Amino acid sequence: MNKKKLGLGLLGAGLGLGYYINRQCFYAKEKRVNLYSKKAKSPIRITQISDFHSNVLANLGEVLRNIKDFDPHFIILTGDIIDYGTERKIERSVFFLRHLMSLGYPTYYISGNHEEAGPNLDVFASKIKKLGIVYLFNDQSSFYVGENKINLYGLGHYARFYEKYKPENDAINIILSHLSKDVRTEGISDFDFIFSGHTHGGQVRLPLIGALISPGEGFFPNYDSGEFPYKNGIIYVDSGLGNTFLPLRFLNPIGFSNITIANGSVV
Repeated sequence: MNKKKLGLGLLGAGLGLGYYINRQCFYAKEKRVNLYSKKAKSPIRITQISDFHSNVLANLGEVLRNIKDFDPHFIILTGDIIDYGTERKIERSVFFLRHLMSLGYPTYYISGNHEEAGPNLDVFASKIKKLGIVYLFNDQSSFYVGENKINLYGLGHYARFYEKYKPENDAINIILSHLSKDVRTEGISDFDFIFSGHTHGGQVRLPLIGALISPGEGFFPNYDSGEFPYKNGIIYVDSGLGNTFLPLRFLNPIGFSNITIANGSVV
């Protein structure tokens, strides 16, 4: 093989890889998830969006249509919706949230490390409040979905306390924690579900091996993405709708989770 052919081959491979990574980073995939609880009197539909990081979605219209078709009872935003609190990045996230709220579903938000460690969280919180989004910062919201009572508790990321967490035996008790490890290390066990993000699913995954490294969970993490039975409940980790530092994903496209909780036993 001469140098010209080799060069063209390498160029083609590079362009192909670049196209693949671009699709992984900016075209969101819908994930349909079924979870189970003996307490569920009727199905509960939840859309989870995590780690948006002020991303630009090339298929925003498709994302909104998929959520509308799923018709969730409520939406949860599990942190790092902004990448850093600059005016441009806040407005980019608010642009997405404005379109999301146009669907008309109750929406609950918790802050992650990028919001709490960066500037202007108060500005962002004010803007999402005007959109009708409920910010749960170490606070609980209780409501009904059909005959199901939902206790939804949102943890802060750095300052965490459970004084307002009031789980009930006959309710579906849900904790929103940007990093599920924050609940696990506290030894909290009186929950039915924890919904979290932060890990980005490792961003780069390999066949059979899975995630190589995950923020907060270390190398070859056990809680990288998906469903994990834990104590008497379930942890579900969403792999995120955005990227941080570099737009780099492999075998792990950005996405969001449309989750149905139905009656059944924890596997």
